[in-house]
Amino acid sequence: MLPVPTKAELATFTGRPEMSLGEFAEQALLQATLMFSIVTKLDEYPAEPDKELLATYAIMEVADRILLEQPYAVTRSGPFQTETIGSYSYSKLTPTAKAAQTGLKTGLFWWDTAIDELSQAGTSEHSHGSVKVCEESILYTEDGPLIVNPDIAEANIPPYVRIS
Repeated sequence: MLPVPTKAELATFTGRPEMSLGEFAEQALLQATLMFSIVTKLDEYPAEPDKELLATYAIMEVADRILLEQPYAVTRSGPFQTETIGSYSYSKLTPTAKAAQTGLKTGLFWWDTAIDELSQAGTSEHSHGSVKVCEESILYTEDGPLIVNPDIAEANIPPYVRIS
């Protein structure tokens, strides 16, 4: 697993005093680090300093969200998760949690950027790395962009899929 950022780093990231983060901060950092490691399939931080900082910011952003939502954990863990009254409905599941569960963007800038940039292509449902891999397989011709069939690319046979 990736090294877990410290409570002091989280305090610096959030701009709040370290003492105000409470005892749960270490657990929130651990949870966020594990989540990041699972989603990206990374077991060590990237070697490039900017990418390492991006990963750390993503972890701290999610840890902060977990920390801020923690006081409402008892309410959210009740048996009724959604309710509809007439045409009004609501859910106790936060929009961020819903988005993360379905692989959509969470609205957390550092997290979403890090998942897009650092997830290993093809290893995560949540990564948009497949688009990057696909871009490498596009052949631009006078007739427009075409996707190369990897099975026949070496045989110099023309691509078979037109992108429109």
